[in-house]
Amino acid sequence: MVEMIEQIFSGTYGGIAIMLLITAGVVFFLRALYGPGGRFRDPKWDESNRRIRQQEAERRERLLKEMLEEADGEKKEKEDEGTPAH
Repeated sequence: MVEMIEQIFSGTYGGIAIMLLITAGVVFFLRALYGPGGRFRDPKWDESNRRIRQQEAERRERLLKEMLEEADGEKKEKEDEGTPAH
C-alpha cells in the first residue's frame, strides 16, 4: 500500500497533484480568514457591499418601472390608432 502511494506521488502527475492540493489548501484557508464572516474581514467591506447592492437594486427597479411605463404608453398609442375618430 505504501509503495503504491509512493509511486503515485513520485511521478510527474503526482507532483502536479501535490501542488494542486497545497494551492487548494491555501485558497480555502484565505477564504476562511478573509471571506464572508471571516476572522480578519473588515466590517466596512460588508457595509460597502450592502450599500452597492442596494443602489443597484434601486437602479434596476427604476429601469424596470420606466420600461413598463414605456410599454404601457406604446400599447395605448396602438389602441388609440385602432379606434375610429368621432
